Amino acid sequence: MSELLPPRDPKMLLTEVTARIKIKDIQRLYELRDRVAVKWYESGLVALLFVAALTFLAIVLRLVPNPNPLVRNFVAGSSIALIVIVTAILEFLLWKFSALRTLYEQQSRMIEELDKDLAKLRHEIAALVQAGPEEGKDGTAQSRPN
Repeated sequence: MSELLPPRDPKMLLTEVTARIKIKDIQRLYELRDRVAVKWYESGLVALLFVAALTFLAIVLRLVPNPNPLVRNFVAGSSIALIVIVTAILEFLLWKFSALRTLYEQQSRMIEELDKDLAKLRHEIAALVQAGPEEGKDGTAQSRPN
């Protein structure tokens, strides 16, 4: 039969598990930060979209026949509407990404502050436990003189 390993110290095991979970959370946080970080091409994307929209509009207006003004106006109007909608959607998405970045930065700061506060509280609790009442020889708690 296989021998069972002796049980580990529960406090040490809890500390190791907590540390592994924290490391995994930090790695996931950095990965998400890199995904939503400002990219070099985002500012040029709107300008490129504007140029492409003007080019598309010029091509559409050149290809529509002149003899029928109703068809030409309809095609021109629908093309302009399409360009405005696509541009608005892209602007909306870029605005949402910017809001997500800001939210991420704010939550990261809050988490760091909470982590510092938690570490300070743990330190204070440890100090209080060490300075707490000592047990006497008869098993009753005796307070330490100040």
